[in-house]
Amino acid sequence: MVNYWIHRCKCGENAWQFTHELLKKHNIITIGWSDLSNKEIHKQLISNWESFEQVFESWGYPRNRYNLWRFLNEMKKGDIVVVPLSGVFDIYRIADDVVYNNETIEQKLWVDWNCESASLDKDGYPSYDDGRQIDMGFYRKVEPIATDIPRNDYAQQRLFSRMKIQQTNANINDLQDEVEDTIRRIKRNTPINLHNDFLEEAAKGLLYQMRDKLNDSKLEQLVRWYMEQLGAVAEIPPKNATSCDEGDADLIATFDKLNGFTILVQVKAHRDFTDDWAVKQITTYKMTMEKHRQYSSSQMWVISTCDDFSEKAKRDAEALGVRLIAGLEFARMLVENGVYTMPL
Repeated sequence: MVNYWIHRCKCGENAWQFTHELLKKHNIITIGWSDLSNKEIHKQLISNWESFEQVFESWGYPRNRYNLWRFLNEMKKGDIVVVPLSGVFDIYRIADDVVYNNETIEQKLWVDWNCESASLDKDGYPSYDDGRQIDMGFYRKVEPIATDIPRNDYAQQRLFSRMKIQQTNANINDLQDEVEDTIRRIKRNTPINLHNDFLEEAAKGLLYQMRDKLNDSKLEQLVRWYMEQLGAVAEIPPKNATSCDEGDADLIATFDKLNGFTILVQVKAHRDFTDDWAVKQITTYKMTMEKHRQYSSSQMWVISTCDDFSEKAKRDAEALGVRLIAGLEFARMLVENGVYTMPL
C-alpha cells in the first residue's frame, strides 16, 4: 500500500541553507534531532514503539517526537511525499527504506547554498569551521515526481489548505486523489481552470446520460441538432438509400455559408470500442456518392458514444482522412456549444 505524506524539511538552527541544497541537488529529505543522530540511538529508535519511547523518557515525551517516528518508521519505499516550499511545492517518491543519520550520511553532501561545507563535530552535529552547529539529524533519499509546482495553479483547495500546517509531517492519505490529480495535471501541463474542469465533469455526466437514454435513432437526431446549431443544413438520408456495398452515412451536414462545405457523419451508439467498420462505411459512402454529386469540400466524421476506437479504426481513419470522435469528446463539444435548447 502506498501512503501519502506532507513533510517539511524542518530542522533546527542553521539548517535550512543545507536542507534546501540536499533536497534540490541531491533528492534528500531531512529532519532534525541531531542529539539522537548516531548509530546506537538510531538502532533503538527503529526497533519498536516501546524502545522509541524509552529514548524520550528523560525528555518528558515531547509531542513533536511523533514527527520523527513517522520519518523513521512509517514512511516506506514507494510512498509519495509532498514537500511544501515558499509559494511552490514538490512531490517525491521515497526511493528506499534506508534512513541515514549524521554518522552514516555522506558528509561531502553537507554544503550550503553559499558553498560552505560542514563536518561532524565531537557532539555529533554537522558544524561549520567556526563551530556553529547545524541541527540536522536524519536523512532519506527520494525520487522527484514533480518539483517547483506553483501552489495557486495546481493545488486543489484541500491540498492547498493542508500545506499550511506547521508541523513537520503528517499522513495525508485522505488527499490521495488531490495529489494524484496534481501529478496528472503537471504531466499534461494543465493548471487548475474552473471553466475547463466544469466542462470536463459536465461532459462525463452528459455522456452517461446519452448512453443510458439514447438509441441509434435519437443519437442521430442529437448529432443533427448539433450540426444545425453550428449553422448547417442537416439531413438524415433514408436508411435503405444505398446498399451495404455503397457504404453508409447517417447524417449529411452542409454549410451554405462556407461555400457548401459538407460533413458526412457515421453515428454509432456504442460503449467500450468502435471498430474499423464505421470507417469503412463512411469512406465507401463518400466514394459512392461522389459519382453522383460533387462536394465542393467535405470531411468524413465518425461520432460514437464509445470509450475509444480500435487501433485498426485509428490507423484506417488516419490514412483515409476520417475524423474519429469518441463519446467524451462529443459530450464536450455539446456542452461547449450549449445544451439548453437540446431537443431530446
